[in-house]
Amino acid sequence: MGERREWWRRALREAASVVWPVECAGCGARDVAVCSACRSLLLAGPLHDELEGLPLVAAAEYDDRVRALVVACKAHGARAEARALGAGLALALAALPDAELVRVPPSRVGQRSRGFDPVALVVRQTGMRSWSLRRARASAEAAAGAGGAQKQRSATARARAAEGSLELPPRVARRLAGRPVVVVDDVVTSGATAREAVRALRAAGCLPVGIAAVARTLLRVDGHRLASSTPGVE
Repeated sequence: MGERREWWRRALREAASVVWPVECAGCGARDVAVCSACRSLLLAGPLHDELEGLPLVAAAEYDDRVRALVVACKAHGARAEARALGAGLALALAALPDAELVRVPPSRVGQRSRGFDPVALVVRQTGMRSWSLRRARASAEAAAGAGGAQKQRSATARARAAEGSLELPPRVARRLAGRPVVVVDDVVTSGATAREAVRALRAAGCLPVGIAAVARTLLRVDGHRLASSTPGVE
């Protein structure tokens, strides 16, 4: 009975691939939304770094395939990509102390254009609850006046633009005051946003104990490369 059911599932997938062709968002492999090879990149074991005096744990390096999965999830919120990224994030979170999860919010432009929060979507796939920081109004206006997307700026410019850009809503701050928290983001690049999140949480009376991400780069932060304790990473 089990073999017949699996045969029908395989047949339906093959028929569907003819009508609605599917490609892996990470590498373009046919007939699967996320192939096993790309999924394995997120499950190979978390990478350990340190940022702002806190452990930073990411599921994977932000290479071409992982980047493509993140971009695809942000573009249309597909469940397959979100599930794959969520599985990796869950491993990263498991390597950090047990704490409340606080997400880095999307930019106002990103939220308006997508209509959803990609980090919230990925965190939901871990089965865990999370809270969200929010964009501070004054800093958002200053950033808009400066012009240019955050990802197009240098590390120093990112750090300056991020200063004072996040805050914890008062209702959430009252609930989490004095409690250990972990910052959660999809990708850590220069580290500016993660550092600002840590600052905002400390200002709200929370106790940051770690930073978790789906992926991270080895870019420098204020002239210093992210310290790494991952074997083979320089």
